[in-house]
Amino acid sequence: MKHLLFVFCAIALVACSAPAAAPTATPASNVSAMPTARATTAPAVATTLGALLKTLIVAHRGGAALAPENTLGAFENAIKLGVDLVECDVHLSKDGEVVVMHDPSVSRTTDGNGPISELTLTELKKLNAAAKFSGGYAAQGVPTLAELLDLVKGKVGLQIEIKLAAGNKRYPGIERKVIDLVNARGMSDEVIVISFDFPTLKEIKTIEPRIKTGALVRADWFTARGNHVEPIVKDALDATGADYFMPTFAPVTEALVKVVHARGSKIGVWTVNTAPEMQRLAGWNVNAITSDRPDELKRVLGR
Repeated sequence: MKHLLFVFCAIALVACSAPAAAPTATPASNVSAMPTARATTAPAVATTLGALLKTLIVAHRGGAALAPENTLGAFENAIKLGVDLVECDVHLSKDGEVVVMHDPSVSRTTDGNGPISELTLTELKKLNAAAKFSGGYAAQGVPTLAELLDLVKGKVGLQIEIKLAAGNKRYPGIERKVIDLVNARGMSDEVIVISFDFPTLKEIKTIEPRIKTGALVRADWFTARGNHVEPIVKDALDATGADYFMPTFAPVTEALVKVVHARGSKIGVWTVNTAPEMQRLAGWNVNAITSDRPDELKRVLGR
């Protein structure tokens, strides 16, 4: 995939000829509230070419079940698999460099210890980010966002999740740093910035409206709203101005997917690692599925 914008356009064109409502990036009218209900059986995955093109394959942390998460080795593997996008997480080092790692601490995935915010890039580069990967793997350094952008440019799209520091504190100025790195490479149409932190998403849109954003929500977002799909979707998108509604997959229903699309927005779900759930969600025409097993997702989608 040369450009993420091209993929979005392809989706819109296919949707125009399909029976399902076509999603666009601009929110439209609201829809009346509908209670949610979990499906008891997974629908058969849609078999038409149009339906298959609607669901993008996203490699979670580069495909965390296949290679050490958030390493260049993982992202290279995902590119070779032929995914549509890779997803990464970013923090700021002590000296203000945007680095790729999920946790605010290096302890879980590397042979080091301590918060990222207390380590310089030079110190981070001495660590092995594959040290804790089960089954063994060649040593991997901690990548910078700049290195990852250079790797994926013109090959696959990139979801960049901006994380919070230890203590759930925002990194001062991280939004501007991320946008500057993206724009320096002319990649504003190849990335989506996502976050659980809504002020972060609003800041991204304020600085650079061209960049697509996605509002991440957990299951408690659903229960806090009585599992009624209208406020579940509306509250997140209205609060952030995001282009994507991005919930954890388990509470998602077909009714919720329809409400997102009726707003003219898109839905991406995470983290889906089993074939029945992949089939269920693809059958409902979600726009993107994020998985630790992009190889299995490709198989399920017939890609």
